[in-house]
Amino acid sequence: MKVYEKDEEKQRALLGYADNQCKLELKAVGGAVDHGTAFGRIAFSCAKEELPNIEALMKKEKQTILTPLVSLDTPGKATVQVVILADPDGHEICFVGDEAFRDLSKVDPNGGKLLDDAMAADESDTWFAARNMKKVSA
Repeated sequence: MKVYEKDEEKQRALLGYADNQCKLELKAVGGAVDHGTAFGRIAFSCAKEELPNIEALMKKEKQTILTPLVSLDTPGKATVQVVILADPDGHEICFVGDEAFRDLSKVDPNGGKLLDDAMAADESDTWFAARNMKKVSA
């Protein structure tokens, strides 16, 4: 990736592949990240025909494959194919078949209400209180 901006003082960098494409901004967090019960994961979509090649290359290079190529059923929705790898720190790197991923990524007209309901029930107030922080409401 090309470095578009770098600010040592603010500990941030802006990266990208081309001037006319989206950019990735990286910022230092200044300490350990508390993932709670979640885990670090990044996902990339690619043509599902590429997934066996990705898996084969990782096997050849003796890299960690957390989940070999598998099809995951989503009741009432598309079946998605994934290969999940691990980076050197053990974080997940998921490669997912683009076609099914796009079907699963469609906007849910009830999404806003579902998100509000989940956030109201997530007990995040307790998490913030334990860290002497105040939860910001939208």
